[in-house]
Amino acid sequence: MTRPIHVWFEDGVEKGAQVRRLIFEGHEGEGISRAESWWRIFGVTDLSVPPVLDSFVSGHVLWAAMNGQDLRVHGPMSHGGLYNMGQLIEIRSVLSPEMYPRRISVIPDQVVTVARPADDPGLAVAALSGGLDSTFTAVRHARRLVGAAAFRLAGLVMVHGFDAPIDRADQFDEMRRRAEPLAQWLELPIYTVATNAKLTGGRAWPQAAIPLTACALAQFSDRCAVGLVSAGAPHGIPRFGISHGGFLDALSSNDFFQVVTDGGGFGRADKIEALSCFPQALAALKVCWEGPDPARNCGHCQKCVLTRLNFLAAGLPDPPCFETPLELAHIERLDLPSMYVARDLFRLCWNELESRGRTGPAVDLLRRRLARVPPNDHVPAALRRVGWLTRRLVPAKARHVIRRHLPAWLRL
Repeated sequence: MTRPIHVWFEDGVEKGAQVRRLIFEGHEGEGISRAESWWRIFGVTDLSVPPVLDSFVSGHVLWAAMNGQDLRVHGPMSHGGLYNMGQLIEIRSVLSPEMYPRRISVIPDQVVTVARPADDPGLAVAALSGGLDSTFTAVRHARRLVGAAAFRLAGLVMVHGFDAPIDRADQFDEMRRRAEPLAQWLELPIYTVATNAKLTGGRAWPQAAIPLTACALAQFSDRCAVGLVSAGAPHGIPRFGISHGGFLDALSSNDFFQVVTDGGGFGRADKIEALSCFPQALAALKVCWEGPDPARNCGHCQKCVLTRLNFLAAGLPDPPCFETPLELAHIERLDLPSMYVARDLFRLCWNELESRGRTGPAVDLLRRRLARVPPNDHVPAALRRVGWLTRRLVPAKARHVIRRHLPAWLRL
């Protein structure tokens, strides 16, 4: 039987920022016996330590499950948090047994009863990446588009270490500067949480994306009872290999801090339509992940063109977040990977255009291009295993280059 990974928590202040750490001892494999995840909350030094460690640990249980090792947590945890983590591990082991071969246990020193203070104001903090989904969630609640059901936001949290690598402070600073006008318009502060947690817990990415985002939001759990994260696609629509709804995201919750997924009933065109009367929000959108300038949308990479088509479906062919209008050449140059998840994403985009009855040369060209996409096939377990090994062994930057250039290489 494998040895457990021992987990310790530390909290302190360094150079005017609150710094929190999870120390992991006894990790087997990859030549690493000791690992550390840290969170640096800039401009804040007076956050109280949460009464339970659930939110920090939950971002790392899938990483431990990949290695088949139990977690021995030297600190207090809540009954609800332990139950949710157990559910997350059990469900993930069913969905991806090749990735999570053993249903590990989380064993704390203490299981404590904990609740919010009686006079808790019930505030929420929301994750903001600058993209369409998180912008929709921030505006929806700050401007109370859902009326009395809206959460009262105390602030927005941008995480340095997810979209922008932790060693690229310049890239993150540009991303934050682009988002600042939106936050000022919403009259909300932006908090920056820098973290290296994607180097450890993120080895289970993208399944660990929401649990790790919840880790960053939970830094403010002494002030906020709820962490808002945004759904990337309507419930039931596969997105980048993640075929689940908010019910799995909610398993990052515990008895002290609740994680709520917002917008699961909206497609991307639906969100654009909801934001259409807020030009400040549309102008601030940053969806590009391949362009050379982190403060701009390049307008021609795959994510940019897909978003342009979402805008076209919403009746906005020339949105303010792009510097040039949509051209037929953008659609003609799109690579259509043979991966079934990419095809599903394309068809989601097409369905938005078709359901709204959009017509025109761009729609006709997209129809002709999609007609050449082969049908989805069932992916055998052996192929999924190869994909899992590739994710573990090939660095993320190398995988990005392969995904970007493989269609062109295949045409040679």
